[in-house]
Order: sequence, then structure tokens, then C-alpha cells
Amino acid sequence: MKKTTKKKKKNRSISFWTIVEMFLSLLMIPIGLAAAQGFDGAENAVEMLAFLMLSEFVLLSLTNFLRATARRYKHQIPEQRRVDLIFSGLFLACAVAIFIWPTLMVMMICGAVFMVSLIPGRVLSILRNRRWYSIVLNVASILLVLFSMWEVWVDAESQLFFIILVMLIIALRSLIRIMSVTFARLRLDLLRNIVQKTYAAEIIFGLLLLIASFSFVLMYTDTESFNGTYINALWYCFAVVTTIGFGDMTAVSTIGRILSVILGVYGIVVVALITSIIVNFYGEMKKADPDETDPEAEAIQETEAEAGQETQAIDDPAT
Repeated sequence: MKKTTKKKKKNRSISFWTIVEMFLSLLMIPIGLAAAQGFDGAENAVEMLAFLMLSEFVLLSLTNFLRATARRYKHQIPEQRRVDLIFSGLFLACAVAIFIWPTLMVMMICGAVFMVSLIPGRVLSILRNRRWYSIVLNVASILLVLFSMWEVWVDAESQLFFIILVMLIIALRSLIRIMSVTFARLRLDLLRNIVQKTYAAEIIFGLLLLIASFSFVLMYTDTESFNGTYINALWYCFAVVTTIGFGDMTAVSTIGRILSVILGVYGIVVVALITSIIVNFYGEMKKADPDETDPEAEAIQETEAEAGQETQAIDDPAT
């Protein structure tokens, strides 16, 4: 009697260290944005940049180490894990160097180390996926990295720009990492089917069109409130639709208040309706998907199947 075995699908769950990695990545985003504001005219500009860069490199070292040792990367190619471990140590050494010598030259070298760390991943991507468009994109990325380091040693202004650019890239990389870990747990094909079947895209597009048109009207009806600019009116409509209510701008004219009421009510209804439909539809489609199995229900089914096989063996000794 042949025993059919079904391949179990593991229940994917975010581990504690993955949450820590995402939290550390999240901290790098405001640091990079703070560096992007610039410190023109500040006497301690270099010291402030050194502190921000030191913080980012410490966090970068920890996140690379957690990535290389995380369980979800156990099927990753060994070369990538070694690269992550090596650059984790280099980033920590850069942080120590910035802490001891917070000079512009040291920060330049640390920034160059980070830019070089982006190249091995592109090379490994070319070796793994040898399709022509992958090769073109990765080669272009490598050339872009090398071009960003070209002639940055000329003057202090270009060096400061390069350091700020490096910190922005670190922040962007952290944002992409958080989004990849988050959206990896979503079934994008199901979401696409939901958007198509529920006409959510058309409803959202209608809301955006209403915001754009109302902003255009408010720009002329409440000129003093919005300084006659479309951006300020658009910002006000965004605050009304999301019910945030910053209070920095208000519509004072009768037409503006009427449009605000219409936009607020319509926004609340649409956002609540779309959210509930997508969530409920997503849950139903995920349950109906044969690829998604509940571990507890699967265990109960296997137990019942084994019990049935034992009963059949007792009833039929010949088997």
C-alpha cells in the first residue's frame, strides 16, 4: 500500500532578529534625511556630519551582520553571506575610524568603502542571472557607483556632497530593505486580482481626480489662505481627505468650505470602503488558494489520515 506524502509548506513568520534588523534599518532613514538638509554656514558642519555618519555606519554594520546570520538567508549563496560578513566588519572599522578621527578625509574613505560594497552584489547578480537586461542593469549600476567616486577629492564642497550622497544612498537602501521584507509576505498576485475585480483602481483614481480638481478651484476661491499656489491647495486637500487636519491652512470662503465638506465625506467613505473590501477579499482569496495551507489544519488532517490507515490495517490484516 503506497503512502502518499504531501510536501508541507512552512509557516513563514518574522523572526525576532528580522524585526531588529528592520528597526535598525528604519533608524538610518531619518539620519540620511537629516544629512541631506546640509549644513551650509554652520561652524560645526563637519562634526555634525561625522556624528550622523558614525551612527549610520554602526547601524549598517549591525544590519549586515544580522542579514548574513539570519535564518531566512540559509538558502542564499555562500558568497553573498561572506560578502555581508566582510563588509559588516569593514563598516564597524569605519565607524571606529570616524569616532577617533572625525575628519573630512576619513569620512571620504568610509564613504568610498560603502560605495565599493555595492559592487560585489551586482557582480554576483550578473553571475546568477545571465540574461542580457540583468547584465546591462548591473553593469550600469557598477559604472554609476564608480562615476560617483570620480574626482570627489578635488575640493571640500564636492567631498561634502559625496558624503551626503553616501548617507542618502544608505537611507534609501534601508527603505528598500524594509519594503522588501514587508511586501515579501504579501501575495501581490492576489492583490492585483482584487484590484481588478473590485474596481479599486478606478475608485482611487476618481478620488485623486477629485482632489486635483478641487485644489484647482480652491487656489482661486481662497487665494489669501493658500497664497494663490496650487501646491498649498493640494496640501490642504490631502489633509482633508486623510482627516489629519494640520490646521496650517483653512478654507474661509463659502465655496471652499462646501468643497471641503464634500471632499471630506467622500474621502472617508472611499477610504473606509476600499480598505474593508480589499482586506475581506484578500482573506477570502488567500483561504481559497490551494498553495496557502494552515499548519494546524494540516496537522489535524494528517493525524486523521494516520488514524484511518491504522483502522484499515486492523480491519484488513492481509494488508
